[in-house]
Amino acid sequence: MGRIRADRGGAGVQVEGLRELNRSLKAMSPAHQRELKEVGLDVASFVAQDAKGLAALLGGVAAKTAPSIRAAGYTTGAGVSFGGSGYEFAAGAEFGAYRYKQFKPWRGSGSDAGYFIYPAIRQDLDRIEKAYEEGLDRVIKRVGLE
Repeated sequence: MGRIRADRGGAGVQVEGLRELNRSLKAMSPAHQRELKEVGLDVASFVAQDAKGLAALLGGVAAKTAPSIRAAGYTTGAGVSFGGSGYEFAAGAEFGAYRYKQFKPWRGSGSDAGYFIYPAIRQDLDRIEKAYEEGLDRVIKRVGLE
């Protein structure tokens, strides 16, 4: 069966077997697909909340970016987005910049990248793993794919 694994070096969680589970669910029921999306949305929601809190604590353009942070759930995963119309400065707030002084320094793209979204993901890795595992187990049992 599938396995949930957090990437401790970066900022992500991989669910092995999710694609196969999704294929099985697509063949079964749109209602079960919605359940799987809800699992992803639940996970993304607490990460987004934590990212908003970190952004607010940073102040400046990060705090101005906080209202744009949103959670999204998909049958194939979860996501946290930010920025958009009215938040043209959001990427600079999250990643920093060398050139523009209103942003914190650019941190690179390594394991310490980001100022609020990526740190929230890293801080929540254990919680993400547990929530996904429990949510997927519920869906798998309900569908009878054990």
